[in-house]
Amino acid sequence: MPLFFLLCAFGDAAAKAPKNKAFAERTPDEARVERVLQSLSLRDKVGQLLLAYPQISKEGATEVGGVLFVGATLRKIDAAKERIRSSRQRARIPPFFAVDIEGGSFNRLNRHPSLQALPLARELANLEEKEVEAWGVRVGKAMLEVGLNMNLAPVFDVAPSGHMFRNGRAFSGDPEVVKKKASAFARGLAKSGVAAIGKHFPGYGDLDSDSDHERATVDWDEARVRAEASVFGSASPFLGGVMMSNVVYSQFGSKPAILEPALVALAHESGWITVTDDVAIRALAEQIGAEREEVVRLAFRAGNDLILTTEPPDWTGGLDYFGILMKLAQSEPPMAAQLDAAVRRVLRLKDRLGLLDGM
Repeated sequence: MPLFFLLCAFGDAAAKAPKNKAFAERTPDEARVERVLQSLSLRDKVGQLLLAYPQISKEGATEVGGVLFVGATLRKIDAAKERIRSSRQRARIPPFFAVDIEGGSFNRLNRHPSLQALPLARELANLEEKEVEAWGVRVGKAMLEVGLNMNLAPVFDVAPSGHMFRNGRAFSGDPEVVKKKASAFARGLAKSGVAAIGKHFPGYGDLDSDSDHERATVDWDEARVRAEASVFGSASPFLGGVMMSNVVYSQFGSKPAILEPALVALAHESGWITVTDDVAIRALAEQIGAEREEVVRLAFRAGNDLILTTEPPDWTGGLDYFGILMKLAQSEPPMAAQLDAAVRRVLRLKDRLGLLDGM
């Protein structure tokens, strides 16, 4: 079958796929996941690992595993709907369409009428669990109306003080409150058929630094790291994955968590996919004294499943994400096996969302 018709066929299947209303209860169809995996070329597999800003070309095939909406990309909702529809039609494997919707000013979909009053996480913590869950459902429904199916939220950081406390993104400094309220929000998203990605694993805690702009390091012992990470476990049935933090946990190594294999493996113990924070930020490369290409390699070597970048992969001024990762997988047999393992986890989550139905 010619490629054009093959893409259209897959696009039609994605468009007709039923909305999944039981994300938490649905388990992946392993036979289907394996069948789809075996049908992919090396480039296809690498594409499934990329969660990237909308591509510049509006006509070429959508090759990435997920499309990230940031900044002004959701300012005009009708235009965003059309962009998502078009991207889905041009994708062989239905993509994740991801966004950050936490609450308050941290709300990429604040133009949507039903989400304009979405409280900040700290404010949500003052509500009853059922009310927080209702907000999660409301967010999920608004997202699906636009075509979005992955929320890079909620925040599970336990912050009695520090950066996450000051900006109000943390629900509380009490781990029990965070467990209840963040889990309720994630449960609401799951009930709507949206994948929640908890952050910032294994936990930002009371750290004062802003890791997006400076090197942030904690010297917690392993017990403290695991205690912070355990908060995410309270929402395990409702989380599709976790976003790794850019914090350096010195007891685990000298690099930020997104680049440390032991910390990525800790997240995988719970069956979650791991999502990096933005690998395109120059501060990250500067912190580890490496070129930006090496950040991408290290993120993959660490075992991450979705490598998030705010650079369109087809931007001529950006990195060749496909080339970097394909070369790595081709040159080292263990990396080829690791690629398959990561793509398998991505496809399992897509199947839980109903994105592979009909394939």
